Amino acid sequence: MNALNIADYMQTLGAQAKAASAHTARAPAAVKNKALRTLAALLRQNAPALQQANQCDLDRAASAGLAGPLLDRLKLGAKDLETVA
Repeated sequence: MNALNIADYMQTLGAQAKAASAHTARAPAAVKNKALRTLAALLRQNAPALQQANQCDLDRAASAGLAGPLLDRLKLGAKDLETVA
């Protein structure tokens, strides 16, 4: 993906996020709460895959010379996932 494609992609993604935000803001609290509970369950179910992908990212970042403290900040542990969920 070249820089132009990334810019286009980010523009599209931003527009979609803005539209979703407006739609979510109008949703009843019960709908929002159900969505949040569903997302939390999905995070918990997919924790191993998320942590594996995160480890691949950390390995690439370390190979690229990213400093240890920055790597620590990027590490997605079980406690981090549970906090988010």
